[in-house]
Amino acid sequence: MPVDVDFEAMVTAKRADQISRIPAEWLLPEAITSRVSPATSEISAFGLFQETTLLTAREREITESYDATSLLEKLASGQLSSLEVTIAFCKRAAIAHQLTNCLTEIFFQKAIMRAKECDRYLSEKGTTMGPFHGLPISVKDVFMVEGEVATMGFVSYLEKPPATHNSVIIQMLLDAGAVLFCKTNVPQTLFVCDSENNVFGTTMNPHRLSLTSGGSSSGEGALIGFRGSVMGVGTDIGGSVRAPSLCCGTFGFKPTVDRLPWAGQQEHLRAGWPGVLPTSGPLATSARDLSLFTKTIISRQPWLQDATCLAIPWREVPRILNPKLTIGVWLEDNELPVTPPVLRCLRAAADKLRGEGHTITFLKCPSLVELIEVAKLGYRFDTSGTMQSHLRDESPIEPVINMEAALDNGPISLDSVWEFGAGRDTFRQRWGQIWRDNNLDVLICPGSRQVAPLHGQYGVPIYTAIWNFLDFPAAVIPFGKVDKSLDAKQMRDGSVPLHYDVNVVDGMPCSVQVVGWRYMDEETLSATEIIAECLSRHEKPLNGHVLVDSGRKGSGSAKL
Repeated sequence: MPVDVDFEAMVTAKRADQISRIPAEWLLPEAITSRVSPATSEISAFGLFQETTLLTAREREITESYDATSLLEKLASGQLSSLEVTIAFCKRAAIAHQLTNCLTEIFFQKAIMRAKECDRYLSEKGTTMGPFHGLPISVKDVFMVEGEVATMGFVSYLEKPPATHNSVIIQMLLDAGAVLFCKTNVPQTLFVCDSENNVFGTTMNPHRLSLTSGGSSSGEGALIGFRGSVMGVGTDIGGSVRAPSLCCGTFGFKPTVDRLPWAGQQEHLRAGWPGVLPTSGPLATSARDLSLFTKTIISRQPWLQDATCLAIPWREVPRILNPKLTIGVWLEDNELPVTPPVLRCLRAAADKLRGEGHTITFLKCPSLVELIEVAKLGYRFDTSGTMQSHLRDESPIEPVINMEAALDNGPISLDSVWEFGAGRDTFRQRWGQIWRDNNLDVLICPGSRQVAPLHGQYGVPIYTAIWNFLDFPAAVIPFGKVDKSLDAKQMRDGSVPLHYDVNVVDGMPCSVQVVGWRYMDEETLSATEIIAECLSRHEKPLNGHVLVDSGRKGSGSAKL
């Protein structure tokens, strides 16, 4: 950005334009918004929401009572119109933004026009536009939506014009009948699991505003966690779908790389990146919606539109009654111990699954510290500093500095690329031996060492990044909550210290991460549904509604 450009004025203008896109009648009173602060607000967005009357009883029912699958059934049958569903979610998203700062681009009017088009199509033709007919879907700011900008929180990107094309996955959603209504916030550089940038500011956790919503799909986590959307699209290179999911109490899925389309996004990474690769992935309010999203996109043959996509058709996993899985349980790495609520909820999940007849095997796994030493190389191959070049005159840039310090382990050379590849193959073989020796369907493990921490304290996402490094599909299921009467224990010592104060996180969502074998995305999603259905039978409502509910009988899962 030229030095004579007043970027502070550009940021001010951008934020003013953003809030102007929310209808005046949907704005919250200052008595509520004045209490919203990432630094000091220990209240929840749900608590503030209870003080408002913006949503009608019908709109609350629409946004709180259904997942995407059940909404689509009602939209297809005409029991609900796309227009009323879209308006309900636009209004709730507007409230979510004012309480958590989760949105970037807001295009509610376009969404309402699209919803009317969907209703007209159904009325005239007697059939739906496609599998996502009339469903409002939110998208991470990295995706290009024609006519909208994609700044990704970079001040320098404020100079970029609106998109003239849709990202491949965006076009596929539209072709499937979806209604796009907003884009969601990301952290500076997208390479951290917190939620702040210099254009849009900090996204807050709807369950407690003083805590992070995770990242880098920060806004998606907060928006869906607040039920301002029931289905959204993020990206994941180290946990960027799963970290917001576990922080905000939603479901999230990272597929094997290149099974979902990537092409057409806003420029960010240097082209030809040879290390740990990113992937698109869904966030949702139920396990079955993760399957629905992934199946819908893959079944529409994305490889015909995106050359990076693998031509692997969707496979229907055989469904049987009362399937019993063989599940490995990895509680923690001894050198990187997890916090008491994370460990307690993971053990409770294993007990519930065993109680329903699933085979549970506690595993001793390869050193996470050794693995991360190899994996770090795969995030450092861009010696041209492409990410830093996007920042230019921005200040501060602490997240980049912190991430570089965390990943730094010496100079990068061509030998480093070979070392990375060899190390990854070695660890895949070691994990493969564990899979075969125990005849595993899937593994369950922590998604993070902690639940949602204070802003800026997420740290390196070790327990999610491992599966990006190995390129294994992985999902997050919300399960349990922090309870200070049960979790007020001291962290046992580990090689990497971690601050833990149960009073800060009391009542926050906990989770379980489900991991499958590479390219076995269908089996992983099937197992995620089975596990979620089991856990939902033992779960208490979170902020008034149960999120852990796949709503479907389980399906079988093939072993490696």
